[in-house]
Order: sequence, then structure tokens, then C-alpha cells
Amino acid sequence: MRPLPATASDTGMHPLPAALLFDCDGTLVLTADLHYKAISLAVARQGHQMPRDWYMSFTGLGRRDLFRRFAAEASARFDMDRLVEDSVALTVDLTGHVRENPLVAGLARRAFGRLPMAVVINSEGSIARAVLAETRLSVLFDCIVTVEDAQRPKPAPDLYLAAAARLGAPPSGCLVLEDSDQGIDAARSAGMMWADVRSPDWPDRCNGLLSMLGD
Repeated sequence: MRPLPATASDTGMHPLPAALLFDCDGTLVLTADLHYKAISLAVARQGHQMPRDWYMSFTGLGRRDLFRRFAAEASARFDMDRLVEDSVALTVDLTGHVRENPLVAGLARRAFGRLPMAVVINSEGSIARAVLAETRLSVLFDCIVTVEDAQRPKPAPDLYLAAAARLGAPPSGCLVLEDSDQGIDAARSAGMMWADVRSPDWPDRCNGLLSMLGD
């Protein structure tokens, strides 16, 4: 649909969204290195190497879609169920190294009690719970929507639409915070506003939201 407007007057809408939907990995928390380590170890157990640059290009894909794409491009054969199981277990084991993304986590803390909020993650529930428990962020959110809660992962809109439904918010009024092209595609397909936390203007946009939320 549309990116987060620079000001409320850009859309003529009320400046505050109806709900905030946070991607987790790379957005709310900084986990790219953690996930790459776990996934590359799982791949290595089956005799292959996944280049970090390749992984970073597809961080927004669901786990099975990521592995299927890698297998096709590397002309490799994997025990897919074992690959998924190993990578999930390794990720949970490594969550002690996770840290929050200060600006995005700060926005979530400011919005707590003011706006409905959800975490929408392409990972499994066990990973989401471990990451949010480690960072002590889980108490801020009304719900956590994981890859197990919808038929299709991002870049399909299903997870974001499921989150909006749980929060009772219209999709067009939801603001999605994302760090991947696949996640932004999901937000667009869901008809939601979105903000790319990789963008150079994200700090200014975030500060604008913080000001709207007040102290």
C-alpha cells in the first residue's frame, strides 16, 4: 500500500496508526548473526556451506522456503525435516546472544498501553518465545503471530492479516515495521502502512512517532 508518511498531513489521516505490527528478527531485535550461525551449522551438518551474503539476501523468507531456494541454487539435496529441526534447535540454543534494536524497542515501550501491538515473525513459536523472553520484550505485546499461525509465511500477507484480526484493527490502519524486502512485500499485500527500519530516514520517522505518542 504506502510507506509511513513523513507527517500526518501527507495522508490526511489521524497521525497515530490503529496498531503497530513489529517484525522481530532484524527489526525489534538484532539476530541476523545468530540466525546465520544456526542455519549455516545445520546446513554444514549435511555437508554443505551457505555463504553469509547469500543468506543476508533472503532473511525475510520462511525457513523452509529459504532452504528450498538454497537447495535449488546450490544443486544440493537435504533431509529437509532434519534441516528445519536442527536449525530451530540451534537458534534457540543461541538466543542468549540476542540483543534488542534500541530505537525500535524504545518505540514499543513508548507505545505500550497506548496502541495495540503484535510481533509478527516468520520463525517458529519456540524461537519467538526464547528471543522475546531473553530481551524481556514479550510483556509489551498483545499477541505474537508466528509462522505456525498462518498457511503462508512472508512475503504472503497472511501473518500480518492474522495479527490485525487478533488485535481487532483494520489492515489499512496498521503500521508494519520491517527490515526485509519480503516483509515489506507482505505488508503491502496486506494493504498496510509500512516503515523500513533500514532506511536512512527511519530515525526521523521513529522520533516523529515517539513525539505523537507523548511521554
